[in-house]
Amino acid sequence: MKRFLWIFVVFGLVGCFSRPTPQAGIEIESDLNTSIDISRVYFHSREAFYKSPFGAVPEGTPVRFRIQTKKDDVREVQFLLYRQEKSGTGGKKMIKSITNLPMRVVMRTNGLDIWEITYTPEKPMVYGYGFRLVKNERDAIVYANNRRVVEVPYNSVLGTGGIGRIQGDSYPIPYTLTVYRRDFSMPSWTSNMVIYYIFPDRFRNGNKKNDPVVGKRLFYNRKPIEFHTNWWDPYPYVPGPADKNTTDDSEYCNDFYGGDLEGIIEKLDYLASLGVTVIYINPIFEAPSNHKYDTADYMKIDPAFGDLETFRRLVAEAKKRGIRIILDTSLNHCGSDSVYMDRYGKYPSLGAFENETIRKDSPYYEWFSFRPNFKKADEAYDQWANPTLATLREVESYKEFAYRGTNSVTKFWLRQGASGWRMDVTPWKSDGFWREWRQAVKETDPEAFTIAEVWFDASFYFLGDMYDSTMNYLFRSAMIQMGLGTNLSLPLETLEMMRENYPPQVFSRLMNLISSHDLPRMLYELGYKRYGQEGYETFLRRFKMVVAFQFAFPGAPTIYYGDEVGMTGGGDPYNRGPYPWKDTGAPYGDERLLPFFQTLGKLRHALPELSQGSLAYLHVADHTLVFERRLGERVFYFVMNNGSETATISLPVLNGSFTDPLTGENLSLSGQIVLEPKGFRYLVRR
Repeated sequence: MKRFLWIFVVFGLVGCFSRPTPQAGIEIESDLNTSIDISRVYFHSREAFYKSPFGAVPEGTPVRFRIQTKKDDVREVQFLLYRQEKSGTGGKKMIKSITNLPMRVVMRTNGLDIWEITYTPEKPMVYGYGFRLVKNERDAIVYANNRRVVEVPYNSVLGTGGIGRIQGDSYPIPYTLTVYRRDFSMPSWTSNMVIYYIFPDRFRNGNKKNDPVVGKRLFYNRKPIEFHTNWWDPYPYVPGPADKNTTDDSEYCNDFYGGDLEGIIEKLDYLASLGVTVIYINPIFEAPSNHKYDTADYMKIDPAFGDLETFRRLVAEAKKRGIRIILDTSLNHCGSDSVYMDRYGKYPSLGAFENETIRKDSPYYEWFSFRPNFKKADEAYDQWANPTLATLREVESYKEFAYRGTNSVTKFWLRQGASGWRMDVTPWKSDGFWREWRQAVKETDPEAFTIAEVWFDASFYFLGDMYDSTMNYLFRSAMIQMGLGTNLSLPLETLEMMRENYPPQVFSRLMNLISSHDLPRMLYELGYKRYGQEGYETFLRRFKMVVAFQFAFPGAPTIYYGDEVGMTGGGDPYNRGPYPWKDTGAPYGDERLLPFFQTLGKLRHALPELSQGSLAYLHVADHTLVFERRLGERVFYFVMNNGSETATISLPVLNGSFTDPLTGENLSLSGQIVLEPKGFRYLVRR
């Protein structure tokens, strides 16, 4: 494995033309053999002098690129242009060369040559680019993207933009230039979203009459379900003794608490008090499991959650409070215990795998891929992750059912009042599938909002022909680093990569989550592993700092149910505990947090610069930062210290009279502010 030398370039034009973003060192291939003066080579994709305009651009926009070299040191510089394409489902990229274009010297100053080219991308796609510097026929180097890694569970992103890497004349990791359609616009109501994220079985039991009944409801037609006799039991069951529960069975995902749609309706005023404008609900359609991604019938609400009339009432009551509903499902797979497969012979219609027999005469047969010579039923069909999830094929009849038809899944639920869709495991369906799906969504409701589940750099989905937003797991990874006190250059590099790669209208509407039903909650990641654990106040300071950053940063702050009262929990299913409502006798949870979240939610609406303003970093050090949000004459400052020691931030803008709208305090500052460890401030001028 090659090692890399990191250097910092601070001279000449770099200081004159830099824009206020986090800086990092240039990577240099350790065994680089060249006579080119690499100490004078510089390009920064986020500095306006070197690339303009910043970030992603609409099709047909001229983009100017500049790179500097030592005067008269190289004979020519070539602009390398690529097409970047997805490879598989894990975020890997394939690079296809488009062309090499000559650059020309446009400026000579301070012993430097400034090379320039203006390129106008005419077609929406994810382009890649870099630079080839040629001294002579035997001596050439390439300057392209760095090899910094953003770690996300099950994925990683390689190359974060900004300052790059100098290597030999070989295959580079290119910079990203996202070019999107000129008509790519967002629903008008999405400019100031605060999203509340609900796993419905665990939020609130509003109707005990529809609770799943042990002995009557079966799990995959084999075993009874389990039901928690105490709503406030904080830990969902898992097979075996790991959860210290000896009464549960050997099945995953078959324990229920009784949460339902009426419970959500009951708590709409509570959600409105948090400033919530969007409720995103994990699947609510009929399914055997508690998570409902193993859909049994896409056209029916699960009876344990309610019915169509209950859903319509939820939509209507939410609308009265200015709240919209985003639904969730998977069009990639359905349940093997479903109308479409009917593996256990439960339904009156003929399934494709009726009673574990392949039925070619089923209207659903071509929706699935079967292996005729199977030995075990679990091996008879293509599946996603496990045999309960049967993969759905992209055949014409399935597309008609999924989104094309007048009464297709996609269109029907939009007509019932849903304001958009979040689509599970997005990368497992083709781009063509999602392009056509988006057309169906927007034809039904041009104001519908679409959210992908993509854990890596989602640029490919943001060209204006697939999705409006994504669940922002990259943001979550950055927030964990920030909360744990990592040097701020690491999380900010991740955030800047997204700002550079995503269209601005997408960046301001990303679903900025910090906890989810698929990964440990944020408090768990920050150290609070189990209710009652010592050190909670320390973990709470970290958590509040992260949440304050989340609500001050561009994008839609997303509250995973219960985070606002200090819920914790590790990986699935411990991240899916029941909300600790006090009227259920819950002995855990921290209601002291509620006013903090409620104030943050109100500020997102009272201060439009937080949702719609520009972003500029005014100060970044190892553990302290100041960023500015500006909208017209309105200016907001966020200051933070994620370190373990008290810190003083000195900055000219921190001079004058300010109010902290989070606390209501008035402050008179003389160009500096002192912050405790894990301390932060919201500042607006008085």
